[in-house]
Formats: sequence, C-alpha cells, structure tokens
Amino acid sequence: MSKVVIASQPNLGNILTSSRPNDQHNCKLPMILKEDGSFDWNANSFLTNSGGGASTYNIKPLANTVIKKAYSLNLFCSFLELEASDIAEVDDSTLYLFVDHLKDRGVNDDTITKHVRLAIEYIAYISAIQPEIRLACCDNKDAGDYRVHYTTKFFKKGNIEISFLDHSCLQGLIHISTDVEYIRDYQLEMWLDAINCTTYHPDVDDFLLSRWQAFTTLLDITGSRISEVHQITRSMIKEAAKGLLSSNKNPVIRNIPISKGKYKGKHREVVTTKEDIQVLLWHIQIVESMFPDISHDAIFVDSRSGKAIKSSYLKNYAKKVINGSKYCRDLRHLSNHSFRHRFITLTVAKAIKKIADSGSFHNILTVAANACRKITMHASNDTLSSYIHLASEMNQPDGPSEDSQMPTQIKVRLKRMLKIANDLTSDEIDRNEALDSILTTLSELRRISILNTE
Repeated sequence: MSKVVIASQPNLGNILTSSRPNDQHNCKLPMILKEDGSFDWNANSFLTNSGGGASTYNIKPLANTVIKKAYSLNLFCSFLELEASDIAEVDDSTLYLFVDHLKDRGVNDDTITKHVRLAIEYIAYISAIQPEIRLACCDNKDAGDYRVHYTTKFFKKGNIEISFLDHSCLQGLIHISTDVEYIRDYQLEMWLDAINCTTYHPDVDDFLLSRWQAFTTLLDITGSRISEVHQITRSMIKEAAKGLLSSNKNPVIRNIPISKGKYKGKHREVVTTKEDIQVLLWHIQIVESMFPDISHDAIFVDSRSGKAIKSSYLKNYAKKVINGSKYCRDLRHLSNHSFRHRFITLTVAKAIKKIADSGSFHNILTVAANACRKITMHASNDTLSSYIHLASEMNQPDGPSEDSQMPTQIKVRLKRMLKIANDLTSDEIDRNEALDSILTTLSELRRISILNTE
C-alpha cells in the first residue's frame, strides 16, 4: 500500500512567506509515496494545492493540518492500490466500496464521513486539472458520461456560510458532530464486555479488567472529556470514598478540572453512587498493590512500569479495544465523547422528571437546562438544546427510559446475567460457559456491594 513520509526539516526558504520566525525549522512537509516507492504526483499535487499553493505553504492552513489531510488521503490512495485501480478509473461505486472498506477497518461513521469527503475533494481536484478524462461532475443536469457525481452543500457557522462536498454513499451514516449520539444502557453493556473479547488484549487479567471498568465508569459518571478524566487522581476518589460506611449520602467527586470552554481552568463536582466508587477503588487498590512505591497520583498507569499513561494513549485506548472486539460494528459510531452526551442527556432527563413530578410546569425545559449547567458548566442553555429534546423524548411514557433508581453498575450486571440465561436457553453457549460467566458476574456484584474502603 502507499504510505506517507514526513520531511521533518525541509528547506522551504524560497516558498515560506509567513512572518513566524520558527517556521523554517518547525514546518514539516508530507509526501505520499506509492507502494513501489514512486512519487504519487496526483496526490501530492492535491496536497500542495490544499496547503495554500507552492508559494504560500504553511500560511492557511498550517502544515500540521496538511499532514492530517495527507494521512487521510493516503487511506484512499491505499484503497485504490488494493483495488488495482487508478484515480482516473474511479466512479460512484468506488466510493461506496471505500465506505465499506473503512467500516471493515472499524472506523466510526463520523470519521468515515471526513475521509470520504476529502476523497471527493481529491477527485474533484483531479477532474478540474484534467478535464479531458471527464472524471467528476457536480451538476446533475449535465451528468453526461462523468464517472463520479457529487453535490455541494452548505452550512452556517455564525454569519459565515461554509460549503462542503457530499455524495450519496454517505447517506445513512450517523454524524456525531451534528446529531447528539449518547450511549444507551444496552450499548454500555457491550462496551464493558468488549474487554473480555478483544484481540487487543488476548489475555485479560484483573489489572486490565479493573482499568477498563474504572475508565468506563469515570467517563459515565462525570461526563468529562478525556483530557479531564486523565487529570482525576486517586486522592480525589479516596476523598470521595470517605464516609461510605457511616453515611447514607451519595459520595461526591470534587475538583474535576474543566479543560475547554468558557470555564476553562475552573473545577466542578459530581454526585455519584457507592457502587461506582467501589469500581474505582478496586482498580486503585490493584495499582497500589502492584506498585507500592508509586510516586505520582494518577489513576491510570502502565501495567509494566507503573508510570502514569499519557492523555493521548487514553484517548485512543477505547477505540483499539472496541475495534478488536465482537462489538466493533455495533459501537463503531460511538466514541469516548459519547459518554459526555449520555451524562448530559440523563442529567437533563432527571431534572425534567423531578420538576414534572413536583407539579411545576412553568419554563420546565429552561429550569432543567439551568440545573444541568450547574453540573456540566456549559456556557449557555443554547448549547443544551439537542440534549433537552432527547431528554424530553426519554421521559415520555412510551419512550426509551434510561433512568432508574437501581445503580448502573448493578443494573448492567443483572442484565448481563439475564442475557447469559437467554444464551444458554437458546443453545448459543454451553452450561460450563454459562456457569463461568454467571460466577464472574456474581463476583463483580459482590465486589461493588461490599464497602471495603481500607
């Protein structure tokens, strides 16, 4: 397949026109090479054009953005080589096959859309500089014998209208960036079970299992971004766990950092359950028993050295586990950020239900949004409009209610046991496998129910 090579310190003194003094030293130049090592003139011509042209490289967009485009475009170039096809031979069916190819790689729908739209830009560019090959057409009224038929669409960002290219192969894909997609309970069950059936970890021990459950739990109960979850410490969890045995109040995780938005640099707190805290404490106890001389306060550590893992590793970890599991297709449109959508949606839904149960219906949605803002620290109620719509549907009598008095940690395990029973009845698993799964789940239930805070 083709590959991207990066020139780390190219001599671009003759074409760089930026006033930034470090550009000549820090600017990197991507190039796409074919499988046989030859220079892909078409692909690199497109990258040069996308980078602003031969005389304005690294002005707008910056070189880092062009590098990202290079890796995205290389996926399409590699696909064409895999299909033994040339850019001039591409047609509408090629783009449909490219979508299927990306799905088979475990790419989520939102990312597929980005890769395909860049591929369409590439096709449109080649068609413009080589009109004689009649490659692509944007006007359906004059399609003629063009091979690719795309459309131009627009969206508004503030007062600015921005255009983008679209194709029928993208219809039906779920776009997280425009439609709020939160994790439902049944998807949370699959997410938690993915660690047990992923090729990324062929052998799962208690450390890996507890880390996965702790990571998922923090995403679920805090609604935090990955950069924020990474900064939650063992001391914060231990502080929240104080009084679990002597108090009837739910524990509170305090000083959760806010890394983006209007309230960047400030902190917030969330109320959670004793069961959630127990899951976190289980992993913390394993970490501290494995590395008794640990000097940092991070929750998530390298299994070999005990060093705190980087935020970038944590960001990609879930994708690697999920993509290597049997739930790859079912969860491909979800990401770490989907837990934030889940947290906000459920928070708004609970606020609406509480207000409605009290008999007060005056500005109920505004009141619910305000209640949610105190927890999530959104800048305004306008940013919560999509969540309010979902939460209102959730609270309908026949709606898909996700709310329950039963703690999520217990609920998902009870549902897992019911599924095991159904699989046994339908002969999908044998009695020994069912018994092992039931005992494992019971062990987890016992662990989160016994409040051992030592």
